[in-house]
Amino acid sequence: MSVKILVLKSQEDVISDVSEIQDSGRVIGYNLKEPRTLNLSRVQNLNEEVDPNRVSVNFTKWQIFSDDVEYQIPADWVVTICEPMPRLKQSYEENVNAEERSMSNLSG
Repeated sequence: MSVKILVLKSQEDVISDVSEIQDSGRVIGYNLKEPRTLNLSRVQNLNEEVDPNRVSVNFTKWQIFSDDVEYQIPADWVVTICEPMPRLKQSYEENVNAEERSMSNLSG
C-alpha cells in the first residue's frame, strides 16, 4: 500500500492508496483505492469551549454517492502529492479497515 495525500485542483485534500497510471513511460493519471477526504475540526473541551491549540482530523468517503472503492483521475487534476504524517497514515488505515469490517458484517 502506498498511502499518499493528494491536493486536487478542486482544493480537496484526499488521502488514498495511490498508484500511477502510465502510458509509454509517462504518468497520465492516478488510481486511487479507498480515497478519503481530509477535514479538520477544532476540538472542544468538556466545558464546550473550543481549544484553539487542538484539531481533529475527520475522514469522509471521497465519493459518498458511489459504492466504488477505486477511482482513476487524470494527472493534470493533481496539484501536489505528499507523504502523510505517520499517525495520519495509521488513522486512515484504521478507518478503512473498520469500514471494511463493518461492510463484511452487514453482508455476512
